[in-house]
Amino acid sequence: MVRRVLGPIALAAMFAFACSSSSSTTDTTPATDPGSVEDTALPGDDVPALDVERDAPADDVPVATDVPTDVPLEITPECAAITPNTGAINTLTVAGVARRFLLSVPNGATGPGGKWPLVFLWHGFVGASTPDSMEATQAPLFHNQIMGPAVNDARMPFLLVTPYADGSAFMDWNITPSDVSQPNPDVQFFDAVLACLEAKYGVDPDHIHSVGFSAGGIMSDLLGVTRGDRIASVLTWSGAYLGAPANYDETFPIYWPDPVPSSGYVQVAFHGGVADQWSMGAMFTARFNVWNENDVPWLNGLGHDVILCPHTKGHDLPPGYSPAAYVIDFFKAHPRGTTTSPFAAGLPASFPTYCVYHAKTN
Repeated sequence: MVRRVLGPIALAAMFAFACSSSSSTTDTTPATDPGSVEDTALPGDDVPALDVERDAPADDVPVATDVPTDVPLEITPECAAITPNTGAINTLTVAGVARRFLLSVPNGATGPGGKWPLVFLWHGFVGASTPDSMEATQAPLFHNQIMGPAVNDARMPFLLVTPYADGSAFMDWNITPSDVSQPNPDVQFFDAVLACLEAKYGVDPDHIHSVGFSAGGIMSDLLGVTRGDRIASVLTWSGAYLGAPANYDETFPIYWPDPVPSSGYVQVAFHGGVADQWSMGAMFTARFNVWNENDVPWLNGLGHDVILCPHTKGHDLPPGYSPAAYVIDFFKAHPRGTTTSPFAAGLPASFPTYCVYHAKTN
């Protein structure tokens, strides 16, 4: 079975309005202090949802398995040319497309044979169909500066991948596929980069994590659905599971596959309260707080503990807290195969006090 959500024509119209409404006020200059996000507006916006009556989900849509093929641990010339920690844009050809990303690594990652945690960090929607625009160029840099300086953190030194959208998807990332019989390009990118870094540096298979904001949060959630057997834990800022039954909209032919059998990863989900939304008159309103609240019982029923963190600052990171501090605390404490979150007894001091732990129900 696959889950229908919003359609490409509607999304294209929404994003055109979203970009025009935010372009005059969004500051895409990279942050100079990655340890603080107080009153910082992140570049990017996300997908509004239509409030319409749903039909029954389709059961006859072919679904791509998206199962990665075994890739030999060989450092290809393209992989060997990847340069970390310089701010340089690296490329890796995936399905014939040169995919771009930033790579930050700890000082000890100098060659093969390591066992490094790996974190993917996905930026929010900026309209990357024009990849040379200031917004599309600055968004990955901005997000990389949030987490990049922390790769040497003694709690959990890690490899950090910050992808650039390739410009082919309506929402920058391929999170609203209309044909799930074909492999997802961003999931393929995840597989290819993982294989490259495993060969080049060595990756801890029990510490592969994903974090993202807005559309990038939805991309992280989609990795949980499609790569839940590999993903150790997920943290999102204003993301959503568009395939959760309470979130999908049956009017347009956009599909999410059913979740693969997963490791039972634990999830942290931030949302910005009732202000975490975007509207286009009376036609539709995207309510990210509602999407996240809907995700909790759905994930709990699938065997995932969830830490829900509702702040009140709208579509942004929670102010007053260092993202690197709670992200690393969370990922370090939740390797793949964690059956019950060690945070069930109480969250560390790095977490906002309004975060609430919700135990799995299955």
